[in-house]
Amino acid sequence: MGRMLRKMNVILFLTLQTCFLLIILIIAYGYHFNWENVFERYQQDQLKVNAYKLIDDMRNEELSIGPYSEEQLAWLTRRANLYGMLVRYGENTKSIWFDMFSRIGDMKEAVVQEYPVVAKGEMQGTLSVAYLKSLNEIDPTVIAYQKMMQTRSALLIAVILSVSVLVSFFVARLLSAHLQRLQETASKIRLGNWEVQAAVRGPEEVRRLALTLNELSKELKKQEDWRKHLMEDLTHELRTPLTSMLSQLEAMIDGIYEINLEWLQQVYDELIRLTRLITDMEKLSEAEAAVFTVNAKRMDMMALTQNVYRNFQQMAQSKGVRLEFMQTHTPCYAEVDRDKMIQVISNIVSNAIKYTDAGGKVILGVDWTAEYTVVYCLDTGIGIGSTDLPYIFNRLFRVDKSRSRFSGGVGLGLSIVKALVEAHNGKIEIESELNRGSLFRIIIPNVYKSLDPLTWRYEEYRMERSPYSTNLTGGD
Repeated sequence: MGRMLRKMNVILFLTLQTCFLLIILIIAYGYHFNWENVFERYQQDQLKVNAYKLIDDMRNEELSIGPYSEEQLAWLTRRANLYGMLVRYGENTKSIWFDMFSRIGDMKEAVVQEYPVVAKGEMQGTLSVAYLKSLNEIDPTVIAYQKMMQTRSALLIAVILSVSVLVSFFVARLLSAHLQRLQETASKIRLGNWEVQAAVRGPEEVRRLALTLNELSKELKKQEDWRKHLMEDLTHELRTPLTSMLSQLEAMIDGIYEINLEWLQQVYDELIRLTRLITDMEKLSEAEAAVFTVNAKRMDMMALTQNVYRNFQQMAQSKGVRLEFMQTHTPCYAEVDRDKMIQVISNIVSNAIKYTDAGGKVILGVDWTAEYTVVYCLDTGIGIGSTDLPYIFNRLFRVDKSRSRFSGGVGLGLSIVKALVEAHNGKIEIESELNRGSLFRIIIPNVYKSLDPLTWRYEEYRMERSPYSTNLTGGD
């Protein structure tokens, strides 16, 4: 992990540095391009100023009109060189009195400006002035200025580059420091310290990661606590029938108990209990591993659910619980495995009756849409606390151990129910409130697909009445 963080640190540094270099190159190019334009405008402005100076000098020397003598031509040449420009002067293009352009030949690189020469109120001629860009390479003043600007540019780029290196280094260290702390926290969690919590600070993504890691730590602690309870429960459920059988058999062998049908029946009952536990574990393993076959056939879900309702009428009456069936006139057909779906609904109804006190009510019903079928079971039983709801479908999880052991439950029923429902590409939901009751929903797609999971769009399905806002006892 440390090597990975160092590698990531280097990658972050190189990435940031590359970004800074690109920015520096863009700035340098823009600066160079802008400097060239500024310098060119400066030269054009200087050319204009020098042109007017030359015109004033020509007026003072009374050279506003040609032709010129050799001495006058030499004077004009010295003046043009003094101002650092090429000069051509004449009355028009055909009558040229002074011409330095012809000495250059190719004037494509020249920047030419023209100005009228007026003397005594009359236009005497046109003065054309120009400078060659190529002369910048030999002009000492221009060369010195260019060197000065290049030196300043190099220093500026060096400073920016140095700052970018430092900024890249510290930003990379800062980002990796947050990840380093998260890595240390994750290592502690991996070693079993689930009490540790990561500091939630840094960039948004790092804060989200820290929150996720903290939630993971809490969940792992809950799972570890549940695992310990699971082992205790499993040990208890296995030890109880084995201890009972062992003590009874030893008593019969020692002659304390007479070997008769009554004692043999008790041993047999304990064996049945142990066998039931092992069978439930096998069913759950098969369901979760999907090693069984779902023989899905088109079934009348209303008739199937009503059949389960009739089977539990006697159990409900003996418990003093009123079991009702919500009849609907809408045909409810879905592709399900009949035996497994009966097992699912029976388990839900059995639990509802088992954990509803005498005088309570259990309502069983079916709802149907074009895409899915919903079997619901509503009771006014003891309910389930909000802290236990996330684990209600875990193996061997029991909300009230004393009640479960008294009623013979081992905490596998709902785990098997969930696995069987998911084998139909379905989903099971539960809403519950402690001491108020529970509502189970089994949502099954009407068309069974062995590979594609159901795309859940049942959010619009809700019972018209909340199980906690209505008097479920009916008021009688």
